This record gives sequence, C-alpha cells and structure tokens, in this order.
Amino acid sequence: MLTQRRSNILKIVVGEYISTGLPVSSHTVTRRGVGVSPATIRNEMVELEEEGYLCQPHISAGRIPSDKAYRHYIESMVGDVQLSLAEQRLIREQFHQVESEVEEWTRLAAAILSRTVRNVAIVTLPKPCKSRLKHLDLVSLQEFLALLVLVLREAKLKQQVLTLEEAVSQEELSVSARRLSSACAGLTCSEISSKGLGLSPLEGQVVGAVVQIMQAEEGEDYEEPCVDGLHHMLSQPEFASRSKLTAIVELLEQRSLLKSLLPQVLTGEGVRVVIGRENKPDAMRDCSMVITRYGIPGEIGGALGVMGPTRMPYNRAIPTVCFLSSVMSEMVGELYG
Repeated sequence: MLTQRRSNILKIVVGEYISTGLPVSSHTVTRRGVGVSPATIRNEMVELEEEGYLCQPHISAGRIPSDKAYRHYIESMVGDVQLSLAEQRLIREQFHQVESEVEEWTRLAAAILSRTVRNVAIVTLPKPCKSRLKHLDLVSLQEFLALLVLVLREAKLKQQVLTLEEAVSQEELSVSARRLSSACAGLTCSEISSKGLGLSPLEGQVVGAVVQIMQAEEGEDYEEPCVDGLHHMLSQPEFASRSKLTAIVELLEQRSLLKSLLPQVLTGEGVRVVIGRENKPDAMRDCSMVITRYGIPGEIGGALGVMGPTRMPYNRAIPTVCFLSSVMSEMVGELYG
C-alpha cells in the first residue's frame, strides 16, 4: 500500500512521462511542488523503484513508469475523469449528422476516438447474440445444384451452393423457399431446429444448411473491426524501432487475429484497460488497450477501444471510450430495441 506522498510522486512521474516520453528526474518532481525537499523526493523515488513502480533506463537518467505504475495511475483516476460537456455535445452532434447506417456509426466512432486519443481506434459493428432468419431463397443453377440465399435479421446476406440428391425445377425450389421463409422468419437456429415443420427431403437439406450457416455466424464473437489512426500511433518514439513497427503493422493487418483478441481482453462489464505484458501477443507487450462493449446487453452489441503505447493519455482514452460506448449503445437501442 503506497503512502499518500509516494502516490502523489508516482502520479507526477507518470503524468510527466506520458506528456514528454522522457525519463523523469527528481528535479522535475520538485518543480511540481509536492511540499518536501529534493532529498526526500529522491529517497521516495528510490523506494518506488524498489517496489517495482519505477524503472531507471540508465544510471544517470531519471525514472520511467512500469506497468505496475500505470495500473496504479489508472485506478487512482477511476471516476474522476470525463469529457467536457462541450466535447460530449460535439460528439453527439456528429453522430446525429450521419445516416442511420451502422457502418457509418462505426467509422465515425473510430475517427473520433483516434483523433481524440491520437492512437489506434478499434470499433466493430454491432452483432446480435443470436442470429434470426429474415428471408431465404433458392435459385436453380443446374439440375442438381441450387444456390441458397439467406438474409439474416441484421441485413446480412449469406450464400451457399447446395448439391441436391435429385433434379429439382426452379418452380419447386421457389415453392419450398416460400414455405420455409414463412415458417422460419424471425426464428433463431435453435428454434428452427426444434420446430416441427414436416419437411420434404429437399426442405430438410435446406434447413440443415440454414442452421449450419447461422450457427457459424453465432460462433463469431465480434465482427471485422474498423481500424483508424495507425499513423498517430506509429509516429510515437516507442515505435521508432523498425522491428516493433513491423510487428504492430502486421498485427493490425491480420484482422482475424485482432478479432480473436477482443474476446480475450473483454472480460466483465465496463471499460477494461490491458497494460503492457498483460497482453498476450508479443507485438503488444509495449502497448496498452482501453476497450469496452456497447449495445443492448444480451441481445446485440459490439466492441470499441483504443490501442497505443503504454505511455497512453489514459485521462483522455478512458472517458472517450466510455462516452462513445454510451452514445453507440443509445443508437443501437433506438435502431434494434
């Protein structure tokens, strides 16, 4: 447990390092006016180093924060930081100016987040927890081949070619498609599976394919993320090394890897901050993520957050992510509620 004085000194060191990217000396802390002598500050900084909160990159240099220091810094500010009312109004106005298209919302959220925090923004489209069928159609390709066209409630289009056991005309396919669309509209894949429909062999094959497609869709935790602001992040001194820069770019280019990363970091409710070595990918060991969910709990939602070096402006990142999440949740609620 840190004393109040050490906590205050640590807060100054972290704040200065976030602002400048340079090791912080005891003289810098003294100038910030903590009410004690320079010798006392030096001793306290030595103690903070021994306790794992600070590191000294070179003997003659000042100190820089460790992951442990950033964690203490973040926990000490929880509930005390938020966007100004002017910023909140501006963000709301920007959202009201775009059309009621979720793709536009995600792009706007990513642009606002990257511009505000000056790092990489990651935003996924909202996705239902359970997919529901809206409409299906069957199109004859050849005597024994048909194209299944499946439209889900969230306006997603899925297609699959079916190899039929016997030749079927387009008229027969259309009759079966109309019957199944009418019987299954609005249902989840589990509801379709359990519903007694009295299916013909053709219809049984179609329903099996529909259920399989919908199960695969539900197996995806999050949609393909929209990523914005890479140039902000890579212009920072932490990524001057070519190897670090290349590793980060490759991670962000592998959208499937990034999408698989989201469920690992999004545990529990509220805003989650993952710092440095808490990240599993090696490329992110010098990075932090501030991320949260948005949407209608248990029904439909997505993820939004920001990624940058551990020297991230958390006092901007956390309230911006939090506020954008509330705005996106409201808009999803109005559209799907």
